Amino acid sequence: MSNPNSFDNQPGKRERWDGRYIGLANHIAQWSKDPRAKVGAVLVNQPHARIVATGFNGFPANVEDSVERLENKARKLQMILHAEQNALLNAGHAARGCDAYVVGKPVCNVCATLLIQSGVRRVVAAPPRANTDSYWDKVGLLAIDMLREAGVEFTAVTGEQLDALGLNRDEARRAEDPLDPYREHQHEFDFGS
Repeated sequence: MSNPNSFDNQPGKRERWDGRYIGLANHIAQWSKDPRAKVGAVLVNQPHARIVATGFNGFPANVEDSVERLENKARKLQMILHAEQNALLNAGHAARGCDAYVVGKPVCNVCATLLIQSGVRRVVAAPPRANTDSYWDKVGLLAIDMLREAGVEFTAVTGEQLDALGLNRDEARRAEDPLDPYREHQHEFDFGS
């Protein structure tokens, strides 16, 4: 018996549900108290049509997310959990076989390692841009290479999908940041370019 929830040979159905989960990830991203970056993630067990976990970027539980900490970007980056990390922690073993939907920034290399190790089968996110000086774009490109090498499908969110949800294309991929604390250290990162 075939699975009625399957997207196999139904690209229109897959695109509709991808759009819904992208919209949900964007909604969840707004829960972040970070004034500069709002990132949301949704893990979905597609064969069972079930949302397994959600996450947004923020400090660990019971760690105060004060304005002072959030406005000190270097300090914040040392303390914050990414949306993908929070969703994976919330899902535990149930992440295996899920699709991950991420809105707010490209998936970074660290989150890619966690998604791979957790057994996520597909990642749907805004693609990083090639040929920029942005640290986040560079680690995003590395993340996609890692995902593909590990056999995890990467599906780029299209501009049309974002438009349909009323999302600003730049808002869904806030990768370029002129105040990036890593910007002055770009030359120290070797991304094989």
